[in-house]
Parts: sequence; C-alpha cells; structure tokens
Amino acid sequence: SETHRDWSHFNRFGPQDQFVQQRVQAAHISTLSVQGHWYFFRQGLGMERGFDVVDTEAAPKAVAAQADRSVTSDKLSDRAIGLLSKPENAGRQFYLWVHYVDPHSEYVRHPGFDFGPGNRDLYEGEVAFTDHHVGRLLDFIEKSSFADRTAVIFTSDHGEAFGEHGMIRHGFELWEELVRVPLIFRVPGAAAHKVFERRSIIDVVPTILDLLRVAKPTGVGSDFLSGESLLFDLLLPPSYQPPKRVIFVDMAAGPHNAERQAFIENDYKLIASSSRVLGLYHLSNDPGEKHDLSQEHSLTSKIADRFRAFRRTLREVHVAPTPE
Repeated sequence: SETHRDWSHFNRFGPQDQFVQQRVQAAHISTLSVQGHWYFFRQGLGMERGFDVVDTEAAPKAVAAQADRSVTSDKLSDRAIGLLSKPENAGRQFYLWVHYVDPHSEYVRHPGFDFGPGNRDLYEGEVAFTDHHVGRLLDFIEKSSFADRTAVIFTSDHGEAFGEHGMIRHGFELWEELVRVPLIFRVPGAAAHKVFERRSIIDVVPTILDLLRVAKPTGVGSDFLSGESLLFDLLLPPSYQPPKRVIFVDMAAGPHNAERQAFIENDYKLIASSSRVLGLYHLSNDPGEKHDLSQEHSLTSKIADRFRAFRRTLREVHVAPTPE
C-alpha cells in the first residue's frame, strides 16, 4: 500500500516508484530478467523497468489472465542458464531475476513428479517439478567461474490453501498457510545457519542493495525504502544476536479482494481490515490459527493500539476504486 498503483488485479505501477533493478542498473550493474508470465514483462505495467535484458521466450504466446495451464519451469531454467553462459551478461557484476510460476493454479501433472490426482497432490507435483528445474540453475551457478562471488535468494510471494479455514487457493485472507513462505539465502563466505526470529520479504530489497554495495535512498522526500537489511542476520558478526522485529503483512484492497493487514509482534498476530480487528491469534501456542483471542478485550485493545501506531508510520498511497 506504499506503492503508486492503479485499481486492478494486475496492478500497473507508476513511475514514482523505483524498482530494485532500477537502482541496481543506475549503479552500472548488468540487470537480467527471465520470465514465464506476461505480467512481469508487459510494457507499461512497471516490472519491466530497469532491466538491460528481458527474456520472455519461456512465456506462452497466448495471454491467460487466470487459469494458466502452461508449463514453463524447464524453459525458464534453460533461458537463465543461457543468459549466464554469455560473458556480456555474467562477465561482470550482474543481477538476475527468474520468476517461476508453475506452482500457481491451474495445476498440471508432470511425469516423474506425480503425487496423485487430488488438488494438493497436483500442487505438490508442481512444486517438485519446479524445485527440480530451480536445482538445475543452482547447479549451473555452483559449477560456474562466478560461483564464489554470487549470492542466491529464494523466496515466494504467497502460499496456497487446501481447505484450511474453509479456503482454497489464495488472494483473500492472510492465514499462515498463505503468507508464511520460504526465505533462503546463499551468500559466499556465510556459514549455514537458521534465523529463528521472524523476517519479511520487504527486507529483501535493502539486503540486495547491501550485497551488491549499491547505495540506498536517504529516505528524504518521495524516494524512500521500507524494510531492513538482513546482512547482519546472514553474516552473524561477533556478539550479534538476531533481534525480534514487528512483521506487517499488507494486502491492499483491489477489485476482487477487501483490504487485509496482519500485525505480528511477540507471537501475537492481529488480523485487521480498515483498522477493524478481525481476529487475534498466538502463533506459538496456536500455529493453525484456530483459537481467536480477540474477545480478550484488554489484550486486543493493547495490540490494536500498537498496530495503529505502526500503520501511521507508513507512507500509504490511497487508491480509489475504478468503476467497472
């Protein structure tokens, strides 16, 4: 909700917002994008901005707004490996974004990755198929001449529901099965470890800029950056202990969904819409979010006040609904 966007399901982002690749490109680092879905490269939507190379060969020629049954993971890895095999791309410092979309609905069965006919079986088959092809790209990087200078970040934009809380798929609520996603870093020189404190995808951009030694905005005026770099979490300097942080999950209203926010602090997760409390859960005691504590009015009021105070620190951009 801090972005300048239009009122559509596939948001169009205005030039007021600087994407991470634009900041990286301005630092004279090669920027590469390999995409299998039209939304991430269509001119004028915003996510194509800042890339020197945008490879769309893995994307189907026919545009499908929903219910995409195309298979692209194998082609995405082939195209990414092809780009990184060229000295003009990988012979100098580079930033590469590859977005794998096969686990998104609709689910397709893959020979060798078939877990059964049910929806969850099909989804797990899609995840396994994609995992295999992500692995091919990682294997190529591991064997490359630039392996010891290359950081890899793996994450996802959302999960899927298969009947939990009476939901299927995603896009309407902020239950843990929908918003708790992998966040994995491989940084040369950093020892393998797990950070147990909660972190957020909003921290990925400042971390990328730190890893590439690209200057971050000062925060003055409209050019600012939300999130906190995870560099210390990754490198674990002496005497450093990863601190607890507030986690804010933000789903702005759109043509097919109501506004939702989740505010997570000290294991309590408050879910709200337009500052109206919808539920309160203690994630350590109740990871399945089955026991709503919002009727404990004193506790809920205290946490809701902290949520509203946090929200006032945001630079929200309010977008009016566009008539159909």
